[in-house]
Amino acid sequence: MNKYIKSLILASLLSTVIFAIPTFAADTPYCGNGVTDTEYGEECDDGNFWNRDGCSAYCELEDMTPPEVSSVSIEEGATGVSSLTNRFTITFSEAVDATTINEYTVQLKQYTYEFPINYDLDDSGTTLVITTDEDLFGEAEHAILVKNVKDVAGNQMTNLFSRYFTVGEGIDHTAPTVKAKPEGGNYTVTQSVTLTPYIDERTYSDEYIDEGAKIYYTTTGAIPTKNSNIYSNAFSISNNTTLRYFSVDTKGNTSEIVTQVYNFSCGERANAAEVSSYPSCTIQECLYGFKLTNGVCILSSSSEDDYTVNAATAPLLGSDTPMTVSTKPALYITPQHHGVIPRPIIFKDLIRGTTINFERDTSITTSDGRAFDGYIQPPLSLYSKNYPINFGYTFKSIFEFSPIEDEELTFDPPYEITVPFTERFDETEQVTVFTYNPETEEYTQYRPDWVWVNDMDQEVTIKADKTNVFFVAQEGKNYNAIVFEDTVNHWARNYIEALYRKGIVKGRDQGVYAPNDILTRAEFTKIALAAIGEEVDPYENVESAPFKDVALYAWYVPYIKRAKEIGLINGYPHGEFKPDQAINKAEAIAVLMRAFGFDLYSAGGRDDSYTDVLTDQWYFPAVNFAIKNKLIDGIRLPNDTIMYDSFGPARDITRGEMAKLAIKTMELAEELED
Repeated sequence: MNKYIKSLILASLLSTVIFAIPTFAADTPYCGNGVTDTEYGEECDDGNFWNRDGCSAYCELEDMTPPEVSSVSIEEGATGVSSLTNRFTITFSEAVDATTINEYTVQLKQYTYEFPINYDLDDSGTTLVITTDEDLFGEAEHAILVKNVKDVAGNQMTNLFSRYFTVGEGIDHTAPTVKAKPEGGNYTVTQSVTLTPYIDERTYSDEYIDEGAKIYYTTTGAIPTKNSNIYSNAFSISNNTTLRYFSVDTKGNTSEIVTQVYNFSCGERANAAEVSSYPSCTIQECLYGFKLTNGVCILSSSSEDDYTVNAATAPLLGSDTPMTVSTKPALYITPQHHGVIPRPIIFKDLIRGTTINFERDTSITTSDGRAFDGYIQPPLSLYSKNYPINFGYTFKSIFEFSPIEDEELTFDPPYEITVPFTERFDETEQVTVFTYNPETEEYTQYRPDWVWVNDMDQEVTIKADKTNVFFVAQEGKNYNAIVFEDTVNHWARNYIEALYRKGIVKGRDQGVYAPNDILTRAEFTKIALAAIGEEVDPYENVESAPFKDVALYAWYVPYIKRAKEIGLINGYPHGEFKPDQAINKAEAIAVLMRAFGFDLYSAGGRDDSYTDVLTDQWYFPAVNFAIKNKLIDGIRLPNDTIMYDSFGPARDITRGEMAKLAIKTMELAEELED
């Protein structure tokens, strides 16, 4: 090597040594574009570690790259994976932040089902092991999903990582789970119980029913064994029962024994004071103001003499101390009062929960200006069937406050009447009170400043200076709105909706009543029982068919059985009932008249002009009674014209005609009872 070349090498070495000596920055450290000073505040020109500019010892490139999944221990699209596989390893391209590993960022799923998994990230932060304690679904595609995981520098994954694989035939070592419907609890009517085995407790949809599993059960409280009853069909439970069961699948997997306890008691009977013990649950006595009719308590319109005997007389002497009346059916204002109550009175009706407050020296006058004397009764609850139902509000309660003589009274100062919320009350809706004009059939909103709602005590207070009928209402669709879309313009609409409100009919489908369809004999039997308030358990386990053509599994068998027991139906001479046959007008009338026990011969002789109603026919007394009392019309033509010379006793009765017949018959029964 010549002398010149050696000099260049030496100069180069000296240059390297000289420029390798660190130069510390006096102010802000700088490591070049995209480079971070980590320790000494070294100034570097561009952060290039490989051009020997002296930065490599103290500067490193800033991490701006998000992490990625480098590999997963199971291949993409793998098939035949064992259902017992419960461990998977996920490797990341760099260390990740352990706090970002959770059930939202790393998931193991089968369709929508997400497996519960455990997470174990190693010390390097690059290897994550996930495990699950559950078996995978056999013959189903699964997925491992990774998203939004961050590295230690805070960079977050920008793309969703997915790894799909398919599990082969499952290795079943999981015991089935049996679902009882309904489960144990407190009930008032017989329950039809079904037991369904599912492959496990993760899902109860029909696609996961364990078809081959057997269910062994007892209803005596005894521990079931494989010698116990084997479930095959729904069974009825009508008394206090302890049900125990377990299941065994085709692989021999056996579930734990499950216990369901069913308790039964008599449900609440409206206006009943005493009810017999379960299971008969018949009303023995009604509350004061109600009478027992056909097994139900209905409002009793007591005579004036009853009120006279039992009424409380208003005090004659003045006082500021209120007088409370709570056990009397009426308040008597004597002629000596000269229309003035000299003492505050709190008039409570314990049956209906209403309270009327009269101030001291309240003056009561009649519509012609004279001082009132007579009997004032508590507010009477009214039925909505007496009022138009196509109204945009839901009536929560309808009540009338009036004297027994039913005349309009004026009170000065005004009285206050408080009524409790009903079960239909909606706390989220505003309360509005209406009055009603029967001549114009119009509702008028009552003074809002005279209405107070007490949410805490769940009651509404109304201030008034006259007797009236008050409608406590809330906005909302209920029986005051359109019930059935196909009856809006039908002649029988009001009868149909009145029958619906009583819970006697429900329609053929959602919003569909089918008023022109015919009725079967079985359908009408159920309606007739409901009309007289006869309660029937639809799940009753009937052991003997009431007629030879009534199948024990048919929905209507409990109704036909009960109707036959109480003499409502007789059937045909050869022991048949023909439940699915259409019922004609004469048959329907005869059944309903018999149900209400009317004195058919009280109608007297005929005075109609129907040429097809024959006096020598079996149906004549019932049909004549119905015609005389205007319970049903003659043949109605498609254009709604009624024929007054043709009744059509053998014509099939329509659902619309039935509705009118039922409502008019119930109204007649109430009138005759009064």
